[in-house]
Amino acid sequence: TADLTVTANINKDYVSSGEQRMDLYRRMAAIRTKEDADELLDEIVDRYGDPPKGGLNLIDIALLRAEAAAVNVCDLSQKGRTLRLTLTSFEFEPVAALCGMARYQKRLFLAPNSEKPLLTLNLAANEDPLRAAQQLVRDYAAVTQKMTKE
Repeated sequence: TADLTVTANINKDYVSSGEQRMDLYRRMAAIRTKEDADELLDEIVDRYGDPPKGGLNLIDIALLRAEAAAVNVCDLSQKGRTLRLTLTSFEFEPVAALCGMARYQKRLFLAPNSEKPLLTLNLAANEDPLRAAQQLVRDYAAVTQKMTKE
């Protein structure tokens, strides 16, 4: 799951038909790759015009969920100014490499005593939680991939 405090919806002013909105929600939930996202976005723009930020965020969240699942992240959530990244399993090397990255110094922590491994990221004052989550998942994917190759 990806539960972030961002506007993510298709409003009635953009797509007036409830049936069409539900279809778009279903199709967005099915996004698995950047190509899927780009293809759907092109179709939406052709059909309805440029989407509002909430619609773009829905696409980004769907893509984020797919990217997170691919690197064994089973839950991504936000509580206040903290992002929580729950892993399906713990591997020391990629977590250590991620925590050691300059952008995460003194902001990213492994939470002890949790049922599943949990990383918490303290967000900066004006940091966008969706963009921070995307960066965190991509960085985790990169260090995981690097460790797999070595």
